[in-house]
Amino acid sequence: MTENKRRKVMEWLLEQIRKGSFAEGKRIPSKYDLAERFQVNKMTANSAVEELVVRGYLERRARGGGTVVCPHASRFRGTIAVFMGDLSVSYYSSLLIGIQEGAQAYGYNTLIYPRLVNNDADETIRFLKMGGVSGVLVANFYHLPELDLPVLWIDKNRLPAVCGEFNHLMHNDELGGQMLASHLYELGHRKIIYISQHAGNLARRYDGFRTELEKHGVSPLTHESYYRSGLPPREFLRRLLKRFPEATAIACDGDNIAFEFYWTLKEMGIQIPKDLSLTGFSGFPEVQRLIKLTTVDEHPHRIGFYAAELLISILERQIAEPVREMFDVEFINGATTAPPRAV
Repeated sequence: MTENKRRKVMEWLLEQIRKGSFAEGKRIPSKYDLAERFQVNKMTANSAVEELVVRGYLERRARGGGTVVCPHASRFRGTIAVFMGDLSVSYYSSLLIGIQEGAQAYGYNTLIYPRLVNNDADETIRFLKMGGVSGVLVANFYHLPELDLPVLWIDKNRLPAVCGEFNHLMHNDELGGQMLASHLYELGHRKIIYISQHAGNLARRYDGFRTELEKHGVSPLTHESYYRSGLPPREFLRRLLKRFPEATAIACDGDNIAFEFYWTLKEMGIQIPKDLSLTGFSGFPEVQRLIKLTTVDEHPHRIGFYAAELLISILERQIAEPVREMFDVEFINGATTAPPRAV
């Protein structure tokens, strides 16, 4: 009951700030006035004010200055928590920048969580409440605690282990796979090896690739899982090409392994694309700067911005849950594919 009273005071204060009834830099009603207005005790009123101080809407002034509205508070609409596991990969750092820019454009702050707080679900939930989080975006994160908040998952390779409907923004991986398969087929490739990073992950990319080839009566020579093999790249490729010496192209479901294979094949004396064509998937800028890989660009900055827009639309009740959106990808014709070598 006390929590409901505290939230009622807090929501009224937020409404007045956003309407401009309490101007920036001006004092808000005292805890005594709030307690009288809402028929609550002073501790409850003070707790509601303190939460808005923590959220950045209000600040307490020293020497009897009271509590005043912070600058830009009327444009500050809430806070989004972003759970993202690995920012060392350029895809995720670009995705995060897009999320932050999208949130800021609509007056929302962002809190970044690369892991659970002290690896504890309950403590993480307490931190989210303290930060006044209104909604959550998740990317490359597999152990999210159960939250009583709107959550939008961004392009999970493994779907979340949750029951029922959930909000999901996905890259159109199947379209990307189709684009790469169509490109290789049009170049004249019929003997193609497909390599995944992990078995089962990113399956939509392979589904699109295989389906497009099958339209032309062609199937991949094989579908292999690189990391599952446990082999170093040179030995993995040596064994693979010994099994399939007729291969004219290798399609990878990630730029990271395509980049690794490019240099390994070069060390083995195999020229790309003269002897063997090679494709990736994701459009990592650090890879493109070095080898101009033929790939599919997922535009992480743009999908991050759009993810923030989608979540805010849910929070502000402009669209209803559940949300299932598909985000288009773009084919990049690089320097690692060419017509197959003459036999």
